[in-house]
Amino acid sequence: MNFNQLKYLIELRRHKSFSAAAAAVNISQPALSIQIQKLEEEYEFTLIDRTKHPLALTTEGELFYEKALEIVQLAEDLEQLGLNFEGQLEGKLRVGIIPTLSPYLVPLFMNELTRTYPSIKVDILELKTEDILSRLKYNELDLGIISTPVKTTNIGFVPLFYEQFYLYVSKDHLLFEKDSVILDGINETELHYLHEGNCFQNQVNSVCRIPDYSESDAPFRYLSNSIESLKRIVENQGGLTFIPELATSNIPAEYETMIKEIESPTPMREISACYLKTTGYKKMAQVFVEVLLQNIPARMKQKPSQPPLATNIRS
Repeated sequence: MNFNQLKYLIELRRHKSFSAAAAAVNISQPALSIQIQKLEEEYEFTLIDRTKHPLALTTEGELFYEKALEIVQLAEDLEQLGLNFEGQLEGKLRVGIIPTLSPYLVPLFMNELTRTYPSIKVDILELKTEDILSRLKYNELDLGIISTPVKTTNIGFVPLFYEQFYLYVSKDHLLFEKDSVILDGINETELHYLHEGNCFQNQVNSVCRIPDYSESDAPFRYLSNSIESLKRIVENQGGLTFIPELATSNIPAEYETMIKEIESPTPMREISACYLKTTGYKKMAQVFVEVLLQNIPARMKQKPSQPPLATNIRS
């Protein structure tokens, strides 16, 4: 057995295809196939069920994969260790942040982070929750900032803060004259919302029934991947949409009256840092989170009495 063979098996499990896995590790498909066969011969059991499409691991292969992944994670973490010893914080930190949070959160702390820790080079990627969890498991990220709770394995979580949901209401809408809104009083057919599968939209669905697109007789519907796009639609086309609390911080003064509080029980999401348990909660990730939290209002860091909305994410 050699280290590369373990990497090849991991990529096979990830891509479920010999050709795709070979491309990912930059070798030919026959070469990858031969290496997997050698691994099977050495351990005298079959790793790959070649009768299935897409390709799948056998029961023994899955158990072997879990151990192989842990070995590769630890070995790659040693390579990343660099100068991250006592008294020295230097190197690259790879952070994934969900798109419904990143545009509002990152500007709050990045200047302070780069000023305080100039030797830490931060790469931030906007990614869906499932992609963040997957990249953490494959050691392609060091830290994730996501909405929780989620159900997954080998990932640790550190709750950071809690965001209320607000309604963003067109000035032409009947609800615009109200200071706060009761969810039962919303006409769901007037809502603009994010694509299904987004954890923020999953949380909206849990408090407000969103009709299927095919059920709607509205003359104009706009499904988006961006809260900013939904805000522009409400401002120019009417209707209403849900927005998270940090998204209210950059709204121009002329549109501030469009922000409406939701009456109790107010929907709320939990935001957490997540990391790979195998390699642990790294020091650079910890200082990143410390600076982040210094720029979050104190009230948002207090755990509310009501539970956060479910994300319905399993990975």
